[in-house]
Amino acid sequence: MLGFLPSLISISADDLATTTAYIGEIFADVSVFVWLAIGVPLAFFVIKKVIGLVRGNLR
Repeated sequence: MLGFLPSLISISADDLATTTAYIGEIFADVSVFVWLAIGVPLAFFVIKKVIGLVRGNLR
């Protein structure tokens, strides 16, 4: 039943390389947003902790 499948779908090495490069570009572009999504909440957490430590030492 799957004997006809290779004749319907043909993928060359160039197609595979192009697709892999495109996927790599997508991950490179998205990585900025991932780092922002991790970094912004972490920065607020650290700032909150530092403010808490400073307030604790002043009293």
